[in-house]
Amino acid sequence: MKTLLQLNTPPAGPFTAQLWNENEALIERIFNHPFCRGLSNGSLPVESFKHYLQQDALYIEQDARAFAITAGKSKTRESFSFFLHMAKDGLEIERALHQNLMPAFKIEPAKKMSKACCNYTSFLLNTALNESSAISAAALLPCFWVYRETGLNIRQSSIINNPYQPWLDTYADDVYGEYVSKFINILECEMAGTNKTERQEMLRVFGHSIAYELDFFDEALAQSNY
Repeated sequence: MKTLLQLNTPPAGPFTAQLWNENEALIERIFNHPFCRGLSNGSLPVESFKHYLQQDALYIEQDARAFAITAGKSKTRESFSFFLHMAKDGLEIERALHQNLMPAFKIEPAKKMSKACCNYTSFLLNTALNESSAISAAALLPCFWVYRETGLNIRQSSIINNPYQPWLDTYADDVYGEYVSKFINILECEMAGTNKTERQEMLRVFGHSIAYELDFFDEALAQSNY
């Protein structure tokens, strides 16, 4: 497991460091998940990747809604601008990836949400609607921060002519990395203005989102005998 000093996109201060440190066991499970290893060595069954991409396309639409709600609750101009930007640009970055990969793998859009996707997006939307912008942001960050580190981590061991290389490259991209760094900095500032009870809730929702990511991968693998 990487230490904080080894992360490509490190914490911005003690609060975001605590988010990562207290969830290292879950994050390590993502790093070592068979789905991620399969992406790295190209052995992931196409059916698993197909299911993942179909559901991810539905996920990002709801993720954008959660960002928009979070922006509306933001207490600073900087966080309002950033979360609104993420609602728009984050959606466009992911859509561009899907527009390239879905035709390449002959993937049709999903007709309905899977259980894992529904559970995850419902959690994000409920958190955005019912909690503060800081707590909502803590629930939204794992998808970006953990994916960034996972993508860079498994990209290092990627094989030549890997059919999943475009997916790996997206999360290793410098522009994507800048978004993640900015997000971490925003959340560090948000956490600095919260009390102990709120910070404990932020730790809780951050961990919940990582667990939902694991469910997403588990469900995708279940589509094949991998």
